[in-house]
Amino acid sequence: MRNKFGTKNLLIQFIMLLSIVAVLQACEKDDSPYVDYKNNAAIYNGDALSYLQSKPGLYDSMLLVINRIPGAADSLRTGKYTVFATSNRSYSIALQNINNARKDSVPSLPPVSFSTMNLNVLDTFFSKYIIPGQITTQDLASRADGLKFPSMKYGYDMHLQYETTNASGYLGGGPKAILFSDTRGSVFTVNWIRVYTNTVDIKTTNAVVHVLDAGHNFGFGNDLIRALNRSVTN
Repeated sequence: MRNKFGTKNLLIQFIMLLSIVAVLQACEKDDSPYVDYKNNAAIYNGDALSYLQSKPGLYDSMLLVINRIPGAADSLRTGKYTVFATSNRSYSIALQNINNARKDSVPSLPPVSFSTMNLNVLDTFFSKYIIPGQITTQDLASRADGLKFPSMKYGYDMHLQYETTNASGYLGGGPKAILFSDTRGSVFTVNWIRVYTNTVDIKTTNAVVHVLDAGHNFGFGNDLIRALNRSVTN
């Protein structure tokens, strides 16, 4: 007759056996010990312009600029483009820097807004954010060093590079991102101005939208300031 200690040992062995079976079953379901991050592309049932308009309080400044530039709204309704969406905060940062520089210039220059600043300059810099063709992160994934693409107008080269972060111990399993760069006409990356996306691959009926980090300085910094200060109408 087994004593209570023998019965206890059998119970412990039985529990251990159940634990092993459970682990084996889990391994059959997923051979990887890591959790792969799923970043499914969003789908918007409408054109790129409608997508921006569907986010009140977020892209109002971008829409103001689009409405000022001849043909821009129609292009975003019907054309096949990759759009780097830029938030109100990005425009606010840029405008503050522009007007601070104008105030400190010699002679001092009057302040401007996105409603009044030189349209040709505004068009030139805004067009950097619109790339012909529908470019997703998948299209960039095969080129570790990224690719150059001409902007919507003027053939100005922008550079797109696919990157991922790590998640749950899985290398490259984190959120997808695009490192978006103004090459400034240089082959040397040290001269580029760069910004990351925080959301990618939003698919509209005619375009792909990637959302830039809210701290981005619209126009990529001092080049816009210098261009405005040189413009003959300001």
